[in-house]
Amino acid sequence: MILSLSWRNIWRNKTRSLIVVATLAVGLLGGVMFMGLINGWVEQRMHDSIHNEIAHIQIHNPQYLLNEETQHYISDYPSIITTLDTMKSVVGYTGRIKVFAMAQSDRATSGIVVMGINPTEEATVSEISTKIVAGEFLENNHRVPSIVVGSTTAESLKLINYNLTVEKLDSIDESIIPVEVKDSLKQLLGQRFRSKVSFQKELKNILADNYDSHVDYILKYFAEYRLNSSVILTLQTPEGELHNQMFKVRGVYKTTNSAFDGRFAYVERGVLASTAGLQENQVHEVAVLCTGLDEGKTAAASLAPNFKLLSVRSWEQVSPEIAMYAEMGNFMGMIYIVIILFALAFGIVNTMMMSVLERIRELGMLMAIGMNKIRVFTMIMVESILLSLTGGAVGMAISAVILSILSKTGIDFGMWAEGLGALGYSSIIYPKTTVGNYVTITVLVIITGMVASLWPARRALKLKPVEALRHE
Repeated sequence: MILSLSWRNIWRNKTRSLIVVATLAVGLLGGVMFMGLINGWVEQRMHDSIHNEIAHIQIHNPQYLLNEETQHYISDYPSIITTLDTMKSVVGYTGRIKVFAMAQSDRATSGIVVMGINPTEEATVSEISTKIVAGEFLENNHRVPSIVVGSTTAESLKLINYNLTVEKLDSIDESIIPVEVKDSLKQLLGQRFRSKVSFQKELKNILADNYDSHVDYILKYFAEYRLNSSVILTLQTPEGELHNQMFKVRGVYKTTNSAFDGRFAYVERGVLASTAGLQENQVHEVAVLCTGLDEGKTAAASLAPNFKLLSVRSWEQVSPEIAMYAEMGNFMGMIYIVIILFALAFGIVNTMMMSVLERIRELGMLMAIGMNKIRVFTMIMVESILLSLTGGAVGMAISAVILSILSKTGIDFGMWAEGLGALGYSSIIYPKTTVGNYVTITVLVIITGMVASLWPARRALKLKPVEALRHE
């Protein structure tokens, strides 16, 4: 009876109740959207960290973790393979030779970490081969050894030209680059710029006021990687000797992490082993991909006793900040929801207080005919909870529809792409919420309704039936 009575009471003043419902719905829509963005960011960062950078498990010579020098290698990689092949949770593994080297092109030099890999093994652990933006990965055999570098490394080694051709200018997206800017760029047709600085200088001269708003897009659009350029790597062998080896740039990759792109380059493991004075079965790192995050931690724990002389670390130990991302993401989302509900609670309090003041005589009559104060208190609390749940349900339903669409199309934060890339985040975010998020929000909405009802319910409890019946 109290439930049906409470439901009818909140719709006595439909306008006032609908305003509260709409306010709750809009507030929760914003909160759920924010939570979805945080979850999407965190999931994307965790996925990219695992599948591009660290994998689920890493195995090293303990000395290598203290001092990453060439001589601190794992001497018996095949024995590790034998054990990994028996584990059901292992999806793939790869042995990597990691050597610090000085890379020199015909225009610049840069320090990088060279990863000697078996391309077939690497594809079972890493998605780097799918991130190629120019050229190819290490698929083909060439007379001169191949190297694949990150886009940031290509820029630091000046392996980029800026070439303005008629074909590229005609195909430029006029919804992004206005016609007047396109016409201005015609002055540079047929010119090739060997450096970013010189190209920027010319763009500033011809674009004037349009320079700041369009320069980033133009730089990316007309950039061309100098594939098949020569890069000489200088590295140290375990004996302390310096060896040089020339490589041809066969491909350029680009991930969401520009710092990673500026640090790591990939070559074939056999070639790097020969250059660094190692055997191909001597590796510095074994990366293992498992079926999931929890399986990765379990597998690392079970592997450790088998390789007591080696360091076996799970993803959580290799990069503890990744685990922190997930926890902080949920925490930040919930804090945002709590702040929104706290603000909305004042609106619910105001609505319920007005409802109580308008029904003083009615409440007095109910108490006079036998409704005790506990039932009155319960009725007002149920009214507040039902009002909160109605607004919450509408808000969560709308947010679920919008998020289901955005989870497929993504949200493009292209204007902050450079800053996000420096932090390792993609500029396109696919929001995501879980059933657990909605359950938690529902509980918070109920708590908000209960807390918001305390003051109006207390005001009703103070009513005396005789005085309430005389109220005009």
